[in-house]
Amino acid sequence: MRSSFFGLNVAQQGLYTSRTMLDITNHNISNAETEGYSRQYGVQKATRPLPNAQRGMVGTGTTIEQISQHRNEYLDHKYWNMNKDYGTYEVKSTMLQQMELIFNEPSDVGFTSFFDKMFETLQSLSKDPSDEANRANFLASAESFSQYITDLGKQLRGTQNDANFGVKNSVNQINSYAEQISTLNQQVRNLELNGNRANDLRDQRMVLVDKLSKVVGIDYQVAYDQYGMETINITINGQQLVSGNAFNTLELSTRETLDNPEDNPDLYDIKWNSGKNLYTDNLTGELKGYIDIRDGNNGNNFKGTIASVDTGNNTITLADANRFDIPQSGDLLIDGNPYEYDSYTYNAGTNEVTLKLDAATPATGVAIGNKVAMGDLNTFKGVPYYMQQLNKFVRTFAGEMNTLQQSGNGGTGSPLFVYEGYDGSTPLDAGDMSSYTDMTIDNFIVNPAMAEDVSLLSTKANAGDGESANDIILAMIDKRQDTKMFAKGVPDNYMQSIISELGIDVSQMSSFRDGQEQLTKMITNQRLSISDVDLEEETVNLLKYQQAYSMSAKIMSVFDEIYNVTINQMGV
Repeated sequence: MRSSFFGLNVAQQGLYTSRTMLDITNHNISNAETEGYSRQYGVQKATRPLPNAQRGMVGTGTTIEQISQHRNEYLDHKYWNMNKDYGTYEVKSTMLQQMELIFNEPSDVGFTSFFDKMFETLQSLSKDPSDEANRANFLASAESFSQYITDLGKQLRGTQNDANFGVKNSVNQINSYAEQISTLNQQVRNLELNGNRANDLRDQRMVLVDKLSKVVGIDYQVAYDQYGMETINITINGQQLVSGNAFNTLELSTRETLDNPEDNPDLYDIKWNSGKNLYTDNLTGELKGYIDIRDGNNGNNFKGTIASVDTGNNTITLADANRFDIPQSGDLLIDGNPYEYDSYTYNAGTNEVTLKLDAATPATGVAIGNKVAMGDLNTFKGVPYYMQQLNKFVRTFAGEMNTLQQSGNGGTGSPLFVYEGYDGSTPLDAGDMSSYTDMTIDNFIVNPAMAEDVSLLSTKANAGDGESANDIILAMIDKRQDTKMFAKGVPDNYMQSIISELGIDVSQMSSFRDGQEQLTKMITNQRLSISDVDLEEETVNLLKYQQAYSMSAKIMSVFDEIYNVTINQMGV
C-alpha cells in the first residue's frame, strides 16, 4: 500500500537526483582544465515501481545508481602504444641532432676547414722544404687538425654521458610512477569496496600511466580478484612492474668492464630489484632511445667463433674475430655463458685473436665452434658506432702518413701522428694495425718530439739528397687523393660519408618523430572528444538540471497544497 505522502516522496527523489546531477555538472566545469580529468556523468534510473491495485504499476521516482566517467579503454591502449614510439623517436632525434652539431659541417671551423688548412701548409712546404717556418706552419696546422679530432671525441663522450644520465633519469621516473600507481591502486580499492567508483583517483592513476608509457613501453591489464575487485597489472617486456598495490623497482649498477671499446667508463646497467636483468631487446620509449644512443654499435660488437682451445694455458683463439681493438681485460659471453678474460693478443699474419681466460672461468668448459661475443648487439647507430668510424679514420690516416714519415732519412724517420702516452717502445706499423689500437679520437696528437724539433719532419727519403728534395712531402700531398686508403674513397670522402650518414639518421629519426607525434595527437584528440569537458555542453546540462530541480520543487509545492486541503480543510 502506498504511503499517504507518496507524491511528496517521488518529488523529493526528483529533487535529490537533480541536485546530484547539478553537483556533477559543477564538478565537471571546475575541472575543465585539470590534466587528465575525464568528464563524469550520473547513471540515472527509475526506482522500483509499486503495484497500483488492479491498474498496473505506479512509478516511485528516480535515483542516481552510479557516478561514472566518459572514457574509452581501446583509445587508452592505442595512445600508450603510440606514445612509447613517440618517446623513442623524440629522444633519438634530439640527441642525433646534438651529435650533428658537434661535427659542425659545413662551417669555417669544421673538418673540411682544418683538413684543407693542413694540406695547404703542406703544399707550401713542398715549395721550400728546408724553410723552418714552413715546417712549423705545417705542424701547427696538423696540431689544429688533431685538436679538432680530440674535441670531437670529448663532445661525443659528453653525448654518451648525457644519454647515460637519461637512462638514469628514466629509471628513476619509472620507479616513481610505479610507486604512485600502486598507491593509487590501493586507495581506489579501499574507496570502491562499497560499490562506488573513485573516478578522480582513477583519473590521477591514468595520468601517471600516460606519462609512464612515454618513458617505457608497457602492457596494461585489468584483472579481478576473488571478491570481484579490480587489480591493475603493468608489465615491461613481460616483466612485472605493478600488480595491485605491490610494485617492483629497477636498479642501476655501474659496469665494471666496457661493452664497447669506445664506451665511457661507469655506464649503467639496469636490473630489477630481484636481481634479474631487464630485457631490453624489445624495449621502447624514452629509455630505449637513450640506451640506443648510448650503446648503439650498428651490430659491430666484438664477436667470433672459437677455432682452438688451449686448456693448459687457459686460452681460446678466434680465427674470425670482427675486430681487435678491444679492452685488455673484460667480460664476454661464450655460447651465452659469462666468462672473464685477463689479456689478449692479435696475430696480424693469421688475423687471429687469442684471449687468456681468467682462472675463475677456465677454458675447460668451452669447445671449438662455440660463439663468442662481447657487449650487446645493438643495431642502432649511436655514439659507439660513430666513434668507431672516427677511430678507424685517425688510425688509417695516421698509419699512411706515418709510413711516409718513417721512411724518411733512410728509414730512420719519426712518426708524424702518435697518441698521448706513446713512448715509442712499440713501433707504429701500418702493416700491423693492432699497433695503432691505442690511438683513438680521444688521444690523437702530433708527435710532441716533432713539434719541439721541426727538423724531425722528414721531407725526403734519401738523407743525402739536397735541401730542396721533397719527395716525401709530395707523397703526403698525394695521400689526399688516395682512393685506396678507404673503401669509401679518399680521406675527405670517408669523413663526408660519416657526416652524411649521421645527417640521414637525423632526417630519418626526425621524420619518424614528426609522424609519430601526429599519430599521438590524433589519438589524443579522439580521447578528448570522449572524455574532455565541453563547457558549452555543461552549460546546457546546468540549465537542464536546474529546470528539473525547479519542476520537482514545484511538484512538492503542488502536493503540499493538496495535503493542506485534504488534511486541514476536509478534516481527513
